[in-house]
Amino acid sequence: MRRSRLILLAGIALLLLALAGLWQWRVHEADGSAALARGLAALDAGDARTARIELMNAIRGNPASLPARLGHARALAQLGDGAGAQADLLRARRLGASVADINGLLAQALLLQGDADGALRAVQAGEGKSAEAARVAARAWQAKGDNDAAQRAFDDALHLAPRAARTWVDLGRFRLTLGDQAGAIAAADKALTLAPGDPDALTLRGMLIRDQYGLVAALPWFERALDDHPNALAPLTEYAATLADAGRASRALSVSRRILALDPGNPRAWFLQAVIAARTGQIDLARTLLARTDGRLDGEPATRLLRGVLHLSDGNAVLAADALGPLVAMQPDNRVARTLLARASYLTGDYAGTAATLAPLVDRHDADPYVLTLAARAQEQLGDRAQADALLARASWPVRPSSDLLGGTNAVMAPPADIATAADNIPYIRALLMQGRTGEAVDRAGLLARANPGAPAAHVVLGDALVAAGRPADAARSFEAAANIRFDRNAALRLVAAWSAAGDPAHALQLIRLFLAQNPMDVEMQRLAAGAAMQAHDWRGALRLLQAVEAQTGGHDALLMADLARASLETGSPGKARLYAAQAYRLMPANPVTADIYGLVLLRTDAQGPAAIDLLEKAVALAPQNPPFQFHLGQAYAAAGRKAEAKRALSRAAAANFPDRQQAVKALASL
Repeated sequence: MRRSRLILLAGIALLLLALAGLWQWRVHEADGSAALARGLAALDAGDARTARIELMNAIRGNPASLPARLGHARALAQLGDGAGAQADLLRARRLGASVADINGLLAQALLLQGDADGALRAVQAGEGKSAEAARVAARAWQAKGDNDAAQRAFDDALHLAPRAARTWVDLGRFRLTLGDQAGAIAAADKALTLAPGDPDALTLRGMLIRDQYGLVAALPWFERALDDHPNALAPLTEYAATLADAGRASRALSVSRRILALDPGNPRAWFLQAVIAARTGQIDLARTLLARTDGRLDGEPATRLLRGVLHLSDGNAVLAADALGPLVAMQPDNRVARTLLARASYLTGDYAGTAATLAPLVDRHDADPYVLTLAARAQEQLGDRAQADALLARASWPVRPSSDLLGGTNAVMAPPADIATAADNIPYIRALLMQGRTGEAVDRAGLLARANPGAPAAHVVLGDALVAAGRPADAARSFEAAANIRFDRNAALRLVAAWSAAGDPAHALQLIRLFLAQNPMDVEMQRLAAGAAMQAHDWRGALRLLQAVEAQTGGHDALLMADLARASLETGSPGKARLYAAQAYRLMPANPVTADIYGLVLLRTDAQGPAAIDLLEKAVALAPQNPPFQFHLGQAYAAAGRKAEAKRALSRAAAANFPDRQQAVKALASL
């Protein structure tokens, strides 16, 4: 009896404890204290999205809770909702929060709304100086374009809180905008030392790795950021964009859908999907997806470019010009945008505008045949037949000249007073080069590079000056200094050209392969790699690369079609070779390369006849000093039984130093 009573009493006690716990839980839920605790914990863990929901519940339970209001404002600010954060802070002020409690966060909220002046006023209104307020002030000064004031504010923030990882991340981004890539890397590394799992620090480091080593190398950094913060939008967005640029479209689409699940109106996710659709030729879908950005990205260069491409695809040249004109004004060295704008202008009948738009590209030694042909057509319409003929003659050159210096000016400029300022000195150095004052340019560029060892642009302009001075090996070392900090296409193309000019093609090929390993979708490098494969008679490798280029650019490049014809011919696909060769010749009949490849394909596919010889004779007439053209014509003459003419053509080929010289010698000996 006593034992059963004890068990009953124990059961009643446990039940009372459970009821008390349930009552306590209900009380905490009702007054919002439990939600407040969960929300603040989520904020500390970097999960602003969960924190916002929990703190909203805390406010519902206790509208007068100052910690809940301040925490909710922090969560909204971290999610980019400046207006919502400001509203919460004003309510917190009415609840008794001091100016010191809110000034840093209020400044951040105002800055998110684009009010840099208001943010600075909020910082200055604070009682005393906090590290957070100084950090926001630095970003506000940066937004206003006062980099010196921004640097001083960053110094203040780090003096007050030297171990604040967030400040180091913002400092890294600031240095990146100044072109100080090495300084940005150092700041990002410091942030990761202080907070190894911080998603913003990992995202910044991933972006820097992407610039420094390439797309593929950056992916693990974004993945690390997402391991502990799977819903963080910043790393998700950069991860998706990097996957798309690396050619992993399906994975990029999957990540973009994940972004939209978290943030249904996210414009960058919709934009990314639009880009992927456009790359795969789904123009209508791309237009629909771009419309879902609701114009929030319309001022950005990438959006203007995509909109221009879509308008051209629709045949709306006027709208394409409206989209591309401001982009070219904003980025005058953007060759793709400039070429597209010129095409749009030509289609609208603005031939003078076409010529003016193409002028900086036409002035380059390495202007591509399409640009030269379009410029020639514009000159024809303007009545300048002589200029048109000169441009068409350049377009027909069988060998494209090596990469030129980036566009500059030949205007007379006064030397900048400060030799260490890249923004002033780089245009001045390029002006010196355009005026032929190479020695002065090398000296000035050397001073600039030594003063800015972490700025890739300073090393690039020094390399350009050394190329102009005829010192390609020294130039290559300067370009390598730039590439060690930022290995982008700009540095890679210069390195390839410099090492080739210095007589080290193996080094150049190694660089091409290295760049493509990290940036597998880069069209210019794919073309260079295909050219190297063709020289090595690796026709299957060349065909694979050329087909990848065709998939991205289409079939409107005559020289690409010519290369595809040759690679198809050498890999045993005569039917495809004829189609590619015919398309190349149709696109550019006055070009000796297209005439030669069409004739060669006809010769090698049992369709010799007079057509093959006529085409090969035309190629030699257009470029009589080209040994391969003489060789192919000699082969055609020999096949037609015209031995005397074959001997003359093959003798000219055999006398020159070119890759197929031994074959020409053997063919000559067999006659």
